[in-house]
Amino acid sequence: MTTLIQDLRHTVRSFSRNKGFTAIVLGVLALGIGATTAVFSVVSGVILRPLPFTAQDRLVQLYGTPVERGQALLSSDVEEFRTTSGLFEAIAGYSVGARYLQSPDGSEQVMTVDVERGFFAMLGVKPKLGRWFGPEDSSNVALAGEAFWRRWLRGDPAAIGSAITIDGSSWVIIGVMPESFQFPYNAASLLQGAASQGRTDLWLLRDSPPGQPRRGRLSYVTGKLKTDVSLSAAQSELSLIMKRIEAQSPERIKGLGVRLMPLSDAVVSPPVRRSLFILFGAAGLVLLLACANVMNLFLVRVTLRKREFASRIALGASPWRLVQQFLTESLVVAFIAGAASLLIAWLGTHRLLQFAAAQIPRSHEAGMDWRVFLFSTGICTISAVIFGVAPALSALRANPQSALTQTSSHSTMSRQEMRLRDGLVSAEVAMAFVLGVGALLLMRELIRLRQTDTGMVAQSVITFHIGQRMTPGMSGRQFYEIADRVRQVPGVREAGFTQMLPLQNSGWTGNSSDMRVRGRSSNDVPLFSIELRYVTPGYFQALGIPIRRGRAFTEQDDANGQPVIMINETLAGRLFGADEPIGQLTTRGTIIGVVRDVLQVHLDRPAVPEVYYPIAQNWSQVGELGMSLVVQTVQSPETLIGPIRSAIREMSPGVAIFNIKTMDRIVEDSMLDFTLYLSLMSAFAGLALVLASSGAYCVISYMAAMRQREFAVRMALGAERSQVYRLVLREAIVCTAIGLGAGLALVIAIRPLLQSLPVSVRGPDAVIVLPVATVILIVAVVACLVPAHRAASADPMIALRNDC
Repeated sequence: MTTLIQDLRHTVRSFSRNKGFTAIVLGVLALGIGATTAVFSVVSGVILRPLPFTAQDRLVQLYGTPVERGQALLSSDVEEFRTTSGLFEAIAGYSVGARYLQSPDGSEQVMTVDVERGFFAMLGVKPKLGRWFGPEDSSNVALAGEAFWRRWLRGDPAAIGSAITIDGSSWVIIGVMPESFQFPYNAASLLQGAASQGRTDLWLLRDSPPGQPRRGRLSYVTGKLKTDVSLSAAQSELSLIMKRIEAQSPERIKGLGVRLMPLSDAVVSPPVRRSLFILFGAAGLVLLLACANVMNLFLVRVTLRKREFASRIALGASPWRLVQQFLTESLVVAFIAGAASLLIAWLGTHRLLQFAAAQIPRSHEAGMDWRVFLFSTGICTISAVIFGVAPALSALRANPQSALTQTSSHSTMSRQEMRLRDGLVSAEVAMAFVLGVGALLLMRELIRLRQTDTGMVAQSVITFHIGQRMTPGMSGRQFYEIADRVRQVPGVREAGFTQMLPLQNSGWTGNSSDMRVRGRSSNDVPLFSIELRYVTPGYFQALGIPIRRGRAFTEQDDANGQPVIMINETLAGRLFGADEPIGQLTTRGTIIGVVRDVLQVHLDRPAVPEVYYPIAQNWSQVGELGMSLVVQTVQSPETLIGPIRSAIREMSPGVAIFNIKTMDRIVEDSMLDFTLYLSLMSAFAGLALVLASSGAYCVISYMAAMRQREFAVRMALGAERSQVYRLVLREAIVCTAIGLGAGLALVIAIRPLLQSLPVSVRGPDAVIVLPVATVILIVAVVACLVPAHRAASADPMIALRNDC
């Protein structure tokens, strides 16, 4: 303990005498550790932390197969699983939707999850107030989310047992779920066009009374395996049950199956996991670069202290005593920097979660917990060992007699130390190159996406989502009347409705077997998915979507008219090839028009086959999602929000109006996942470039100072200043070139990782590599110009006299 106290005192005195060196080391390490810790806090909360449910490792998600038929399972099949399977402890289905809460102030959309009776008992999460659904409950009972309870029920515990009105029906609140309970995660992301937030407001009991068979489909099904039951065993059992059901029901569609997946994988998909680990790896490169930078600075410091270490050895200090001193110094520096990095990590985590909450499931569970503090402590310790051991070994290899008898006031590095120094500089350049290439790759793809032809005109377009409860006798005529009234607003060019906006959803899905030309066999067309769209006249004109052939919908295409549809170019090509589709009578209606392809899902994915229906002929498909009003204006669309809202209220006073966005904003929002990775990679690349250039500056400055006598002799013998410049810069350029070569090899080696990103990224080529290499080379040269100028401008006589 006495020795440790002595080492600590010596460390404090030593670093206090070198405030510039101390500030640089602490700043570099704090940035490296802080960036890595911030990303780890997200990885820990999203991936490493277990789901907050009882026996979460036994929870699985059930999907229907094949995907072309949709992933929803029949309620009757799920009931068969419950009654005949011996490997499941519980199975419960649920579906996500949007409903409308009535209050004296009007209607407001709320996100709801319809669940079966055993849903909460299976997950094992108890309500904050009240109770779960029980066998005695009727179908009109609900559990509220804590945020909903505080906003609508004023956080009053006495609200348990009170009733609220949803879609015209009374629902009794029997419990309040804690804020931390968010299953299903990002519920609103399943309904992006209709949802304004990602939290569930209400869980509604939607269950058949005991003894009555369940009908229809369940959008999502979660199961809980019994103890010591493997996923493969459960998969095999359910597959056998599905085959038995198929054999006993000759009328059902053949080939349907079921697929199991751990719930943790269903919540955080593999692409999201890989993307987060790639970001974590990028942050790790920044940390390694920081450690290399600090190690080089410590090597310089060791060289300057060789006489001190030689004196200690001459006085009997053991090698372990010197190593202990070095480790103490490096640990003190690392932990001080680690303490400062916690603030950087906290700010970085907070900012990252603000920016990426919609793209990262479980983001609300990420934060600074014990895992993050343990990780930070481990990183500080490892970093201290990395940049502390090498200088210690360098000091032990020094010749004490040579160091004590050296006449120069400057110590010099051995050949091994110079190789390590140059190697560290090259490694810094290589890591900065990798991060720079990654950032520029994402920048190129973002530019490509922004230049992608979406098939529509997004400029001067404003959108409003409109919803209301459904009542018997309603028809789509109401939306036609709203659109007609909005067209009369000064400054409006065109208006129309669609159920879900482009780039916000993938729509309702059918398949080619459900859409056949009358008289043709279903075997004539291969099986593929078809997206179903529901619109009003004026929609295509409002978004500038051209009609390639035929005509658009009109007011006459209503419930009393002949069923008609429109299709996009992709579907026309797949179904009819070179034949004329206009006038073809199909099982979904007569084709009256072919519209241009529109990118509906993502700018990075091609157009999919689509069928458009007039809402007046398919009113039942509107459901609780409501409709999106698309308005094209002749002036700034934001200036018409008030008049358009008033026009809507004039026609339908009770509707809910929300999610008011320009179409340009919707296009930008569709690229949020891309801009997330771009911004993080750019930040890491910028930080790496700063660290690499500062590292090169420090090393070249030291090298120039160590060779001051050599330069003085050369200049005294007639060497020009330009020759001294070249001598100083040559070493920097050689180290940079080696680093760029190593970085290029590393980029080629990790190129396959690009395929794991959730967005398409082309591999690096000369257009990407050359600019990054040029920038790094220029930065390295500029960073070395100051020490080169200092060396070339020194007076030879003063330098020789000071070195004697």
